Amino acid sequence: MKFKPYVASAVLLFTVLLLTNCKRYADLSGLTPDIRTSIVSATATAKKQVLIMADTLHTISFDVAHDEASGSAGRDITLSFKSDASLVQQYNMYNETQYLPMPAGSYTLPSSATIVKGKQRSEPLKVKIKTNGALEAFKQYLLPVSIDKVSEGFLINQNQKTIYFLIETLRDGTTFKVMSYGKGGGIYDMALAAAIVKQYNPDLLLVREMDYLTNRNGKVDQPAVLANLIQMPHYLYLTSITNFDGGGLYGATLYSKYPITKSSSVILPTGDTNTEKGPYGVISVQIGGQTIGFAGTHLNANATRRAAQLPVLIDALNQFTEPLILAGNFNEMPPASNVYTALSGASFNFPCTSCPANTPVAVPTGYSDFIMYKPATKLRVMSHTVGSTSTSAHLPVITEFMLFK
Repeated sequence: MKFKPYVASAVLLFTVLLLTNCKRYADLSGLTPDIRTSIVSATATAKKQVLIMADTLHTISFDVAHDEASGSAGRDITLSFKSDASLVQQYNMYNETQYLPMPAGSYTLPSSATIVKGKQRSEPLKVKIKTNGALEAFKQYLLPVSIDKVSEGFLINQNQKTIYFLIETLRDGTTFKVMSYGKGGGIYDMALAAAIVKQYNPDLLLVREMDYLTNRNGKVDQPAVLANLIQMPHYLYLTSITNFDGGGLYGATLYSKYPITKSSSVILPTGDTNTEKGPYGVISVQIGGQTIGFAGTHLNANATRRAAQLPVLIDALNQFTEPLILAGNFNEMPPASNVYTALSGASFNFPCTSCPANTPVAVPTGYSDFIMYKPATKLRVMSHTVGSTSTSAHLPVITEFMLFK
């Protein structure tokens, strides 16, 4: 028996209608269109974490979020994480760095995270870091943390799926702050200078361009007045010009919150009859039970005179055998000029690889005040910044150090 064409067509049409009526609409309940998850603050630049070597675990944190504009994804979002060691090699190649991968057993990632329905981001997620017995002191490790999986129906933002933590390990020690500041030779109101210093609360301080009992300053002892205002009673005045303006002195002052146990000073020559020489001095103080030296100077703005001062300065610095910090105005551009080359040759270290300029105040492009230190095995720079206001054309420079036990 043969089916006629119109009968076959009717059967086909009935079948299609039957299947269609079984489920009139597609099931969209499990889909969340284009909502992406990401690690908050994830960028291509590693986030530095300085950790002190200890028996207890350290904790570093991050959080995750979604990009739904309303703030609610409609349901909970669950994420898991991983760390891919191959990303360390890729990061080093791209950034020309040499960071080490974190050894196995030195860290623990969160097992999972949940962005709760109605919330935009998760609670802070904790990564546990083991230092003693797992990491070496004074090394830099790179830990990439990536989103591995996310709840079905959600996406991972590929541009913000990985956060890089730069783990720098240090020994235990004591932190303290050093400041170098040129107040300006024409500033006679010490309250103005004190206001600048108090913004940064240094433990060790060099103030340049200070008068002592000069006529123009009304025979005021500037170092003593400022010491009282900033509550740094321990200080050493460094002379640059003797018998100045009515029998007074001109120079710089080293201040300390710690008692001075020893001090010395010398006037740096200029090789000619120029009145203004160069102040130099060093004080010894106890920080964290250890002796440390703090030296200060102000080299001449003239290159020929500065060249005459340099060997005397280097010789004086070499007499000090304890950890030493040097502050001052070297009147040259770091790092390759004659002065900085000589200081590097005397084992002094720069506080940063690309340090911010500090003069003139409006748009700094040059360098006057600078801070250097030695040795790197005992001292580590925690931060190096330039102030925002000054009483002179030179912004103050502030460096925070850690002195290791």
